[in-house]
Amino acid sequence: MSDADQHKIPLALQRQMAAAPGDTMYLLFHVSEIGPEQFAAIERAGYVVRHQTSIVPCYAVSGPGRGLGALVKEAWLVRVEEDGAVETM
Repeated sequence: MSDADQHKIPLALQRQMAAAPGDTMYLLFHVSEIGPEQFAAIERAGYVVRHQTSIVPCYAVSGPGRGLGALVKEAWLVRVEEDGAVETM
């Protein structure tokens, strides 16, 4: 992963993926656009798309951390973060 691509993934998540690249991770892929090209690329990288949203273009996925290496170079991938429970007040 190049230095230019590292800003898309938080350092803590990079370390987690490096420690266990084969473990299933639950991630949010924030993208510049939703479409069949992005969906296909995500699946080719070994991820299962669990949900997608269009108001805030995002895919909720699960799969091995090692698959992210191929996707992080894509211009449409803006940011990656861990998926998890959201609590409101």
